Amino acid sequence: MSSQQAELLTLLSDHPFVKDMPEEKIKEIASIASLVRFTAGQKIFNEGEIHRRLYLIVYGLVALYFNIPPRGEFRFETIGSGEVLGWSSIIEPFKKTAGAVVVENTMAISIDSEKLLRMMESDRELGYEIYKRIIRVVADRLRAARMRLMDIYGEPRAGAG
Repeated sequence: MSSQQAELLTLLSDHPFVKDMPEEKIKEIASIASLVRFTAGQKIFNEGEIHRRLYLIVYGLVALYFNIPPRGEFRFETIGSGEVLGWSSIIEPFKKTAGAVVVENTMAISIDSEKLLRMMESDRELGYEIYKRIIRVVADRLRAARMRLMDIYGEPRAGAG
């Protein structure tokens, strides 16, 4: 095993997204992953595009945004170390539900989502476990977007629900 592969495996094993997964499953995921670095200001992907990578953030900050016509870009969350970016790459139709732009230099574990999906289909237990974890990410993002909208548009009226 090369030093780069060992570093990738160590960083992946330490990432909260794979916490408590069996070591052999983590090694399988590492076999379809690589380390990537992004610089501040760099767009990782745009809302609506098909981008077949799932990222596990090791360090740095990435802002998530979507466009609200005619207002333009609306940043609803900033994610960092220990978080997941690009969950829509493993859920059909694989279009990004938000854009992502780097706020400060970032390193991430980049996972080939097409290979990950094949792995999940051939190992249903792994697939179930990954989807459970992805659902938590999606729920957290929805909560964050809701809270940000509440900050912008004020408190709900009494009796509104």
